[in-house]
Amino acid sequence: MENFDDLDYYDSNNKNDDEKKRISKLEEETLSNLDAENLEELVNLYFDKADFEKALNYVNVLLDLYPYSTDAWHKKALILDSLGRFDEAIEFFDKALTLNPNDIDLYINRGVALDNSENFEKAISNFQKALSFNPENLDAMFNLGLTFEKMERFSEASECFEKIIKLYPENIDAYYELGYCYDFLERLDESLVAYDMHLNKNPLNFNCWYNKGIVLNRMGRYMQAIENYEMCLAIKSNFAPAWYNCGNAYASIGRFYKAIEYYQTSLKFKKDNSFALQNLGNSFEEIGEYNESIKYFSEAIRYDVKNYESFYGRGNCYFNLKEYEKAIEDLKSALVLCKDYSDIWYLKGDAEFALGKLDEAKKSYETVINLDNDNYDAWFDYGCVLCDLKNYDDAIKALDESLKLNPSWADPHFEKAKIHFSLGNLEQGVFSLEHGFKLSPEERFEYDFNNDWRKILEFLTQR
Repeated sequence: MENFDDLDYYDSNNKNDDEKKRISKLEEETLSNLDAENLEELVNLYFDKADFEKALNYVNVLLDLYPYSTDAWHKKALILDSLGRFDEAIEFFDKALTLNPNDIDLYINRGVALDNSENFEKAISNFQKALSFNPENLDAMFNLGLTFEKMERFSEASECFEKIIKLYPENIDAYYELGYCYDFLERLDESLVAYDMHLNKNPLNFNCWYNKGIVLNRMGRYMQAIENYEMCLAIKSNFAPAWYNCGNAYASIGRFYKAIEYYQTSLKFKKDNSFALQNLGNSFEEIGEYNESIKYFSEAIRYDVKNYESFYGRGNCYFNLKEYEKAIEDLKSALVLCKDYSDIWYLKGDAEFALGKLDEAKKSYETVINLDNDNYDAWFDYGCVLCDLKNYDDAIKALDESLKLNPSWADPHFEKAKIHFSLGNLEQGVFSLEHGFKLSPEERFEYDFNNDWRKILEFLTQR
């Protein structure tokens, strides 16, 4: 018999002596007379212990003796599925189905193997075939819902779990999955209800507390989200995602010192989390600790060199430290990764303007305007750089565009006044000043007349 030589005795180091003796005796009897019941018992024993290789050896012997046993072919398929040998598993499910084509469990387990191999459409067909025999089969409905989830077909998945709850209201796992589906379907209030129904029966499911926190966070209910993340951590203190997302919730309400504490704790469990490192950089930036922020952005870049936000964040810190050349280098790196984000171009323009690189700043501001035509701040800065380049006509057009978008803003009027005074257009200059002062009266005593006051005084005395 070809599979007989593959059998070996139970290795039971540090196992209970009684169990060791029972299994050894069972194996001895099996090897001596190849009793079918003993073989089945050994297959099931090793399968339950997740010793799938030994289970496979014994089921092969069983099939040598009983090649028409549906149960043996079924068990071999299950063992191969557990070993990750999905194609082989499906082959043996098929052999079992040729012997018993109406076995619901065979279709369900074949569907699970197909799902495991990411052959989702065929998996769905198998679950639906099982349901054609018994429309209320719990396992078929539940696994069908899980496969729909993996395909991101959340409406169909939720229908499966809703049906399960209607038929089997005590099935708490269906409530958990339903909460997950409703989250993706933007049915957030219903998601919370489903998660609460699950937690009422299973309050120690840390994943459920975590997922509920995610939903509350999305709803902007940050303090409640924090409470749920804390419940998750009380059950599983080393769950890094909960530390990280709790940090996000604290950051969302402006408690950056607390956010820093939680991000740093999350890194103890997952030190290569580039998002936690990046958010640490953001938090230190928010409290003005730019050098510390740069350190964390640099670490984030080390783990994920393709994350433009870390380059942008570090560039912003360099800008605030007036290290404009370094800022520009980081912003260029960010633009290689994300060239259509107007904020990067804007900061690059500001850095170039600060260095007196007016032509480069002009091009950067032009890109901002092309990407975000309603950005009145960008039109204003564009007008300023054009003014410095002595391109006065286009500067006034840009400032007028800024005023069109934000008519209550005084600064463009003051910039226009400076241009008119520079060109000798005193009446237009005073006209712009008066408009600016109406919008911002406090500026009247702060306006810099150093260059133009004589012209203005002369103009006013002659009116």
